[in-house]
Amino acid sequence: MPNLQLIKRQPESKPVLFAGIDVGSEELVLAVRKDGKPFDPQTFANTPSGRAQLVKKLVKLPGIITCLEATGIYHFDLAVALHDAGVPLMVVNPKASHNFAKVLLKNSKTDAVDADTLAEYAERMDFVAWTRPTDEKLAVRSFA
Repeated sequence: MPNLQLIKRQPESKPVLFAGIDVGSEELVLAVRKDGKPFDPQTFANTPSGRAQLVKKLVKLPGIITCLEATGIYHFDLAVALHDAGVPLMVVNPKASHNFAKVLLKNSKTDAVDADTLAEYAERMDFVAWTRPTDEKLAVRSFA
């Protein structure tokens, strides 16, 4: 009889940090959840320097999964910056996050609540990575 050894497999590490970002025309509200518990939300200006501060903060949190809604033109520059910095990012349809909030019975509608709902969405739903447009497509966008 062959000598069989049991090999214990290490469980795959599941991310414990999740971020939701509510994107507005003037400000970005960041909510972070760890092990299902939310931290106080933080606000950043939706400007190049504000986006840079937010990206810098998220880069310092290894293993974080970030979620934001597709909000027309307002989310796009942030999504590109997060992707280019190596932050795992999913951009969700606003209707999907709205229905998710309804299932959670979240009736209040503030930027902080929306950001926390997006963080919880990232925590509970399967991660679908956002695909960054090519540099050529971004160059065409700059003409519009």
